[in-house]
Amino acid sequence: MAEIKDLKYNPFRPNDIIHTGMFVGRIDELDTIERCLFQAKHGNPLHFIAQGERGIGKSSLLFIVKMLANGMLPPATAAEPFRFLSVSVDLGGCSTQIDVVRKIARGLRKEIASRQVIKEKAKAFWDWITNWEVLGVSYNKDSIAFDMEEIVEQFVENIAVFCDAAESDIDGILFLIDEADRPPVEAALGSYLKMISERLKWRSCERVIFGLAGLPTLLGKLRESHESSPRLFHTMLLEPLEMEERKRVVRNGIEEANKKNSIATKITDEAVDFLAELSEGYPHFIQQFAYSAFQQDTDNIIDDEDVGNGAFKEGGALTQLGDKFFNDMYHARVSSEEYRRVLDTMADHGDGWVSRKTIIKESGVSEANVTNALRALKMKEVIIQDESQRGLYRLPTNSFAAWINAIRAARAKSDVAKGARFEG
Repeated sequence: MAEIKDLKYNPFRPNDIIHTGMFVGRIDELDTIERCLFQAKHGNPLHFIAQGERGIGKSSLLFIVKMLANGMLPPATAAEPFRFLSVSVDLGGCSTQIDVVRKIARGLRKEIASRQVIKEKAKAFWDWITNWEVLGVSYNKDSIAFDMEEIVEQFVENIAVFCDAAESDIDGILFLIDEADRPPVEAALGSYLKMISERLKWRSCERVIFGLAGLPTLLGKLRESHESSPRLFHTMLLEPLEMEERKRVVRNGIEEANKKNSIATKITDEAVDFLAELSEGYPHFIQQFAYSAFQQDTDNIIDDEDVGNGAFKEGGALTQLGDKFFNDMYHARVSSEEYRRVLDTMADHGDGWVSRKTIIKESGVSEANVTNALRALKMKEVIIQDESQRGLYRLPTNSFAAWINAIRAARAKSDVAKGARFEG
């Protein structure tokens, strides 16, 4: 009969938004957003954008911001907790401007529905948004027979009435829009938000604030939609976490696990260092590597062997990250091992520009094969060529470089561990 193992609570969340106990860093960003909220509360709204690569923690930041705006987390500098009505929407799947309008309106309706006191005080607004024509089932998604300016006018007028009716209960309305880069330029998100912000100002309703999150392509899409729309926002580029912040995430997770599990789990300093190095500061990577290491552990002491095996085994952390982000670029589009060596060499430089001469020197691949590799990888959109300066190439994102480096680091650590066991 197979041995029955006790199940343990694994605190790490590679497939979910990070909760407050695991959220680390972003002090400057939260300070900026807190100031934006304070200004909006007093009638001087400053909208904001959080940009960054996939896995950098944009959605988790918006989750923390919502709790801050709702008063569930205390502000760092303001004297009193905020009381915003915080509306969270995700624009994934939106392909037209009317899709965007419906997502925002439905998010607002859902949030008001959860606030019974506000719903009762603003009954006229509740009735309007519930019956708003654009939300009706009779609306034909393929129809172009709608007047966006009229839709915005209705939306703004009723938002203004709502804010007046709920003035004693809320500081204002915060719209948190995740995946804002996903709709195509034709959806005109920038034009729509600019129109709303202008109409709100004309209506003297200045306690409404928009917070967007998306990939670094977001600003360009907004600009294509309306050239002046980026001026509405204070922009923040999320960078990878610092080394000590990464380690704190891991230790916070172990501490949380030990509050819930009957048997405590320990982790070696070497394992914490290894996890911090593998992740290269990407919060999603930290969660995935730490989750897999925790699952790999069998003696309640997570060591660097657990980290390496959890990362490199079939179905482990590297497989999971690859399936979600990178396999298509590193495996499906690259059939040659020498081409992958070119990518490995470029990964040593992150997403910085690397010369063809440097790649030849550092990769050990022949000049002819490097030339072929660069041509093929560029054609398959795996790498980017500098169009202004001949012979310079880079990986599309630093997170892609981090994943490649993690594969190599985990493989090297695993080989060392296997060698030590063999010698023993």
